[in-house]
Formats: sequence, C-alpha cells, structure tokens
Amino acid sequence: MEKQASFTGRGRVKKKKRLSKRIEPFLYLAPALIFFVGFTYYPFAKTVFSSFFLVNSMGEIREFVGLENFISVLTNPAFLQSIKNTLIYVVMSSPIAIFIALLLAMIANRKTKLSPVYEMLYAITMAVSMSVAAMIFQLMYNPTIGILNYIFNTHFNWLNDKKIAMIALSLIAVWLNIGYNFLFLLSAVRGISSDLLESADIDGANFFQRTFKIIVPIISPTVFYLICNSLAKNMMMSGLVLILTQGAPQGSTETMISFMYKQSVNNLNYNDGYAAAIIAFIITSIAMAFSFSFEKKGVHYN
Repeated sequence: MEKQASFTGRGRVKKKKRLSKRIEPFLYLAPALIFFVGFTYYPFAKTVFSSFFLVNSMGEIREFVGLENFISVLTNPAFLQSIKNTLIYVVMSSPIAIFIALLLAMIANRKTKLSPVYEMLYAITMAVSMSVAAMIFQLMYNPTIGILNYIFNTHFNWLNDKKIAMIALSLIAVWLNIGYNFLFLLSAVRGISSDLLESADIDGANFFQRTFKIIVPIISPTVFYLICNSLAKNMMMSGLVLILTQGAPQGSTETMISFMYKQSVNNLNYNDGYAAAIIAFIITSIAMAFSFSFEKKGVHYN
C-alpha cells in the first residue's frame, strides 16, 4: 500500500510538472497578449461593431443602420480623394526609400576605418521623430527663406501648391525611412559570401549584373520584409498631414487616416470616422495580400 501511495504521489508530481511546463510559455506571453487584446484587438472589434450603428457626438450607440455609414463615406468626394492621395503617397515614398537605402548599403558594404562614421550618418534619420522632421522640412519648404528654392533657384510653394504638395510630403517620408531600411539592407548585403561575389567578378559580371542577378535575389527576403513594412506604415500615414497641411490645399494631401481622424476628433462624426477606419483597413489588407502574392515568384529563401 505504501509503495502504491508513493507511486501515486510521484505520478501526481510528474503530471503537475508537465502541466506547469505546458502553461509556462503562455505565462510568458500573457503580458503581451493582454496588451494586444486591450489596445489592439478590442478597439478594432469595437470599431467594426460600431461602424454598423448610428453613433452620436458623445460616442453613444443609438440605432442599427447597417451599411449606411459605409455608403455615406464611399459617396463622399473628400474620402475618395483621400484614397487616391494615399495610394499616390505609397507609390512615391515606399520604393524610393528602399532603393536609396539599397544604394547606400552597397556603398557601405566594404568596411573601412570610416565605416562607423558614414554608417551612423546614413542611419541617423531613425533618431529623428516625425514631428521634428516635419518642422525641419517646413523651414526648408518655405517659399521665401527655404533652402530648397534657394539651391534649385525655384519659386515653388511646396506645401500650398496642389500639384506638388503630396510630393513634398513623400520626400519627407523617404528621408525618414532611409535609415531604418539601410540598417536591414546593410546587414543583408554584408551577409553575402565574398567568394560568391569574387567568382562573379572573375566571370566578368558588371555592377548591374552583380547587383540584380546575385545580390538582390539573395537579399530578397529582407527586401520583401521592408516592402511589406513600408506599405503597411505608409498606408496608415496621417502624422505629416496633420502637422503640416491639414489636408490642404483643396484636399490634395488628405489621406484615409487623416480623414478618419478629422471626422472623429475634430467634427465628432464617429459614423464616418468608424466607416473610414474599416475601409482603410480593408484597402490596406488588400494591398498587403497583393504584395504577398509575389512572394513565391520574387523571394528566394536560401
């Protein structure tokens, strides 16, 4: 009997240890999970739910209206313009920032005594917040005292000209994202075997052949990650608009998220705000899915 009791006790201890080992990983993940549920998943679910209801200026749900909020937003010329502006912003800012960062990574590939200096200079944009960068570029874009008009001998009113205002914002985004992209691409480029590059040189490959036939395919997973990251971030952009232009001139710089923010916060129109947020999420998801469709064709995993 005593032996049976001891065996039973040991079995229970083993079961408790197994159970604790199974639970342990979830305990480590619990703080992050609580954070995501409280600040990401719950607000998202609440936004989706509220978008189908009429909500007053106090944020109180009044009645079910179905798709009326979405119809109201999708028939609003200002929101349709914001969708177009957002897509233009993404097309102008994301590829250019990655391309410039790749060129800088290629330049900084070989380590020298001055490598820490120019690596820091290339990556320093990561240390600059969006608000600070916006103020710097606002001075540079100034039509009278701005350095850009002085250098290029032009008279552009960068942030108040309907034709070039979005280009001006895209240039700021490019400058801000170069440092982040540079660090990832520099690490990827330096991870390429030097023997592979030397054999390409021996075979007579020129700079473009070596870059696009060898280097780019090898670092394609890193490039793909940066494309997805930049796409998601730029589709959700609103900071530069709210700081510099407020959507002016004539709505030419309004983005989907800045439209949502102004409707919800400035106008207390939660109906259009909720609907705009869901539509922006759907469009961003479609864009991300479209980019992932090229993963199998253009990304080479070693």
